[in-house]
Amino acid sequence: MRSIKYKITIAISLSALLSLLIAYVVINLTLNARFNDYLQVNQIKRDERIIDTFRDNYLRDERWTITSGKSLEREAESSAFTISLLNWDKSVIWAMDPLKLVEKEKEINPDSSFSMEQYVPNEYPIKYENRIVGYVVIGQFSPLVISQEDENFLNSITMSILISAFLAVFLIILIALFVARQLSDPIEKISHTAYSLSMGDLSARETSEADVVEIETLRNSINSLGEKLDRQDMLRKRLITDVSHELRNPLNVLQTNLEAIIDGILPATPERLQSLNSEVVRFGKLLDNLNILKQFESESMVAKIVVLDIKQVLQDIYHNFQGLTKEKSIRLKYVFQKNSDFLILADKHSIYQVVTNLLHNAIKFTPRNGTITIRLTRDDRYCYIRIKDTGIGIPQEDLPNVFERFYRVDKSREVIEGSGIGLTIVKNFVKLNGGTINVTSTVGKGSTFTIKFNLYEIGEHVPGDEMESTSNFPLPSDENETFSRSGSETIMGPNESKT
Repeated sequence: MRSIKYKITIAISLSALLSLLIAYVVINLTLNARFNDYLQVNQIKRDERIIDTFRDNYLRDERWTITSGKSLEREAESSAFTISLLNWDKSVIWAMDPLKLVEKEKEINPDSSFSMEQYVPNEYPIKYENRIVGYVVIGQFSPLVISQEDENFLNSITMSILISAFLAVFLIILIALFVARQLSDPIEKISHTAYSLSMGDLSARETSEADVVEIETLRNSINSLGEKLDRQDMLRKRLITDVSHELRNPLNVLQTNLEAIIDGILPATPERLQSLNSEVVRFGKLLDNLNILKQFESESMVAKIVVLDIKQVLQDIYHNFQGLTKEKSIRLKYVFQKNSDFLILADKHSIYQVVTNLLHNAIKFTPRNGTITIRLTRDDRYCYIRIKDTGIGIPQEDLPNVFERFYRVDKSREVIEGSGIGLTIVKNFVKLNGGTINVTSTVGKGSTFTIKFNLYEIGEHVPGDEMESTSNFPLPSDENETFSRSGSETIMGPNESKT
């Protein structure tokens, strides 16, 4: 298995080498083609110049002589081609022997490829006053004659391209190594952080920022995962402490009292038995809540979705809590918009569980003579349930964690009993019914939990085609309750003495 640095370096280098190879081939082919065109043009000009030279000699002497055009012979020998002059009747006036040229070339260069089989003569007429006065035969050993200077020039260009290519390859490999290191180093660091997390070091974090968006996103994700794992580990440890504490207390009370009753130290009075039963009930509630959490985590929780009048549900719950809040000397108010429908698709049991859990929490953390308000409002698409108390409040740093399993604010742990899973159950029930929940709080002033559900529209499909109808709860007739209307809202609450 190769490292990412190795693979990136190889990938960039191979891509660059392939690109250079293609560029070299294209440049070489183009250069050779253009150079051949250049030689072809020069050869045509050379042939025309030789013909013009013979024509000038004929005009000067008015006939052909053995010396006509002899000055061209030296040029032909140096450029490895032959010239022959023929009369108008194609009789030879003078001619160069190609065999001597081959032998001379062999003496200079034994590895020369010149041979008579390659020799090709080309005959051109020499015209004067629109009549042919002679012929010149130009023979060469290749289609294009390349001089030594031309050959040196072409070789120097090719060598320059090769040197440039090697330099480019060297630079590209250096760049590939640099880029690979820039990309792989932060990934390797993040990989080491992930490995440390997997080995149990939940404090491991990667602090070096990356200048690549994807790598920086990965770094932030790993760090966020580490924080969540660290927090879950803290909650797990707290769970062990809390659950053992919550289970030990009722068991200790039961054990101590039962042993005392068995030993005859304490009488088995109805009051004492009722107290022991309360501990059993508390023990059972904790186990029930743990069982609910287990169902959520195994995704086995089933909801019976019906069309629910949430205003009526809240009114029922409001009346059910009148006795408890009165006993605690807490004022409970129910406020809702008048002349508005509040139909939602939800499971009635879980909605009861959500609201009652939040109210129990509010009562638990609200001091005597405090106020708890249930407010129901709506807009065009959503309805909002707000449960506000005037309790001790939640510190801002604890707000993001209040819905975590077994999380409890440290201050509340010291003075108020609880398992720390009630709000977790609330959030899961709200999510099960397609809603959302959030909390705002100010220490010393109280907290507000806001639940948002989609409103049901007439004609909307109901899962299972079920419809729930509830009868209207009678208006309060208790002498300790008032029913008043203020603007667009209806307020239900206990009477307050006026002085």
